[in-house]
This record gives sequence, C-alpha cells and structure tokens, in this order.
Amino acid sequence: MHKGNIFLSKSDYIKGLQCPKSLWFKYYEKHLKPEIDEAMQAKFESGNEINDLARKYFPQGVNAQEKYFDIQKSITSTKDLIKQNNHIIFEATAQIQSDKTHARIDILRKNQNGDGWDLIEVKGSTKIKPSHLNDLSFQYHIFSEAGYKIDSCLLMLINSDYVLDGELDINQLFKFEDVTQEILERQDKVKLEKQNLLEVLLNHKEPEVKIGAQCFNKDGHHPECDFKNHCFKDVPAYSIFNICHRKNTAENIIDDLNSYDINDIDVSNYPKGIKELDVICYQENKTHLDKSQIKQWIDQLEYPLYFLDYETISSPIPIFNNSRPYQHIPFQFSLHIQAEEGGDLQHFEFLHKETSDPRESLIQNLIQLLKTEGSIIVYHESFEKSKNKELARDFPQYAADLEAINNRIVDLEMPFKKKHIYNPKQQSKTSIKKVLPAFTDLNYDNMEIANGGQAMD
Repeated sequence: MHKGNIFLSKSDYIKGLQCPKSLWFKYYEKHLKPEIDEAMQAKFESGNEINDLARKYFPQGVNAQEKYFDIQKSITSTKDLIKQNNHIIFEATAQIQSDKTHARIDILRKNQNGDGWDLIEVKGSTKIKPSHLNDLSFQYHIFSEAGYKIDSCLLMLINSDYVLDGELDINQLFKFEDVTQEILERQDKVKLEKQNLLEVLLNHKEPEVKIGAQCFNKDGHHPECDFKNHCFKDVPAYSIFNICHRKNTAENIIDDLNSYDINDIDVSNYPKGIKELDVICYQENKTHLDKSQIKQWIDQLEYPLYFLDYETISSPIPIFNNSRPYQHIPFQFSLHIQAEEGGDLQHFEFLHKETSDPRESLIQNLIQLLKTEGSIIVYHESFEKSKNKELARDFPQYAADLEAINNRIVDLEMPFKKKHIYNPKQQSKTSIKKVLPAFTDLNYDNMEIANGGQAMD
C-alpha cells in the first residue's frame, strides 16, 4: 500500500481516527493549518517537562531519537542500542516495511521476567483516557509486526495522590497502569483502521466527511483539530450545533433541513433534543425574563454583599510543599463590597507577587475582609468552593473559617443556567464571557489578561 511520500505515523493514525479528512488535509492541504497559539505551545512545553521527568525515573535509559524527521536513522539507532545490550531505550522507533507505517514509543524496556519488551507510554494525565489506548494499540501493532516481542503495555501517568514534601520524588510522582489486555483486544480493529486510513491518503481526492459529532469534544467545544476553521467557514458562529443537547441530534436536524441556520428550525417539529427557549429567543430576537424567579434569587441575598473572584496557578508537577499535581493554587482574588442596598462598591484585592506559596497569606486576607455576615457572590460557585475546600484540607487551622465562607456563597450563574433570564446574544452559553456582553456594554475584548490561562502564565 505504500506509495510516494506517505509514511503513516502514530500521530497520523490518531488524527485519522478522529477525522479522515483532517488527516488528508495534513498531507495535501498543509497551508490550511494555522500557527500554533500560546495555549498549544504551553501544552507542548508541559508535555516535554513531564517526559523529561519520566526519563529520570529510568536513569539507565538511552535515547534512540535522531533528527525528528529522520525516521530511518531512529529505527537503526534503536536496533543498534538493543545490540549493545541496552535495556531501557527512550524514543525507540519501529517500522513495518511492507507499508512504511511507523511509531515511536516513549520508553522501550526489557522485560525482567522474559525475553521480550515492555511498551511504556508517558502521559501527563492522572487517569486512563480512550486516546491513550488508541496510542498504545497502534504502537503495539507497529512494534510487534516489526519483529519485536512485546510482553506488556503500560501507561506511565501522573499520580494525583502524591503530595510534595521537600524535594520532588520522581518515584511517587508517577504511577503505572497495565493495559496489556485492552491493547491485545484492539489489534484486529487497529489493522482495519490503519488500512482504511492508508487508502484515504493514497486517494488524491478529498474524502467526503460531513461536519458532525467528531468535530466536538464532550464539552461541546471543537477538539484540537488543525483544520476546524477551514471546515467551519460556512457554518454560522451560532448554529444548530449550539442548540442541541447532543451533537448527533444536531447532525440529524441539519440533514433534515440541509441547513446550519437556527432560523430554519420549526421547534414544533423537534419536541426533544433542542433548547427550545434558546431557539425561540433567537428567532424572535427577544430576551426571556422570569421576574418571579429572579426576585426569589435576589431575596436570598443578605447585606453586606461580597463579590468575589479567584485566579489560580496549576502545574502537573507540584511546586509548593503540601500541594498535589494539577492542584489549582489561588494566588489572587478580587473583592467588591457593597455594604447596603444601593450603596457604593468598595474594591479590595490580593495579589501574591513572590515565588513563595501564596495560600496562607491569601487565606488570612480573605478571612479578614469577608467578616462573618453577608452573602458572598461568585460566578460558577463550584470553582471557588472547591478551592476553599482544598485550602481547608491543606491548612486545617483555617478550616472552620473557610467552611463558614463556603456556607455563605451564592452563585450568580444560577439564574442564567436555569434560564430565569436569557438573551440570544449568550448563544446558549452561561459563561461570564458570554453573559457579560449580552446584558452590559462590557466585554473581554482587548484585555491584556483576558482569561485564566493567561493569568496562570
């Protein structure tokens, strides 16, 4: 099946599983791929950091990787290192000669209990994900077909239970999950999928793949597809995809109407699966307002009112004593206080500017400013509440005060989530970035720091 300059890699295989058209674009329409943004670059750097630490777990390991695009040299280097009796090889590379498909494995380890090898793939996650199994399944296929005897397949993950105490302990930071059986059970499927993707690439005609569920992740956002802007160029920014509870429901409606436009929907034809209120408000360009429910929400508030918001930093590698991988550490808060109804707002803030642990100082300032009475208003309460619970766990001397603060928290997002109030400008979302410009003349455009990721950086 090999032809021309087509060399199907593991990353190609994963891309093709998500969408064959995305894989085809990578080979034939590279110019459609956008530049790497700051968020993706930060993700790459984090992954590299984790890989570097994983290698320290195996101090006897040697690196087989040559120049990134020189596959043949990496394959030869892997074989040479094995002949030299190395038992742990980083970036080991193998290729099936018949079709030139190839794969690298983060760590190839000689099995201590046999004459075969273990495939170890390093992931910056704390849990096994389906994509991890797809990765290893393809790697197992390549290495075994290339003549390697593979005894086991392991995922090297971040141990979320690890608590930093002094120097970083690499042996506690990582954990291993044996997924050998799952990988073996997937092999027939991998071979079929690989063959299908090779045929896609050997066909110089763009594959016909409709925009659909594969274009979104479980949260309804676009997945990490390099070509999403190209594929969605004719889809409205607010489309039928936004008003369906499930993306496959959206696919069916779009097929029925031959349109992405919400204006083309007759809500009476779709009693289930769509956000009916959102559609009606959009088509009639009106705001929905349930005054009684909103009054009920407002009536629960007790003065003084405290408007609170946190910013946090997070790292897969814990950086402060008594902290965990990926733990969100509050380093800043903004607080407005309204002492009485109609009163002026007083602004207070905390920003930790040192490289030391910000948590205890933040807690002390928070307790001092929030006093003991009055409603504490946040947006999306699960975040602030969960951070306070973690602070109480890590600093038990303040647990009672932090629990009392949580008991006073009121979530400003609730009236929007429960659709007591809805404006079509929200585009079926309740995030503050959508709600704020829908009801005020404020927005997040042109802000120097416009999101939590930038604040964290």
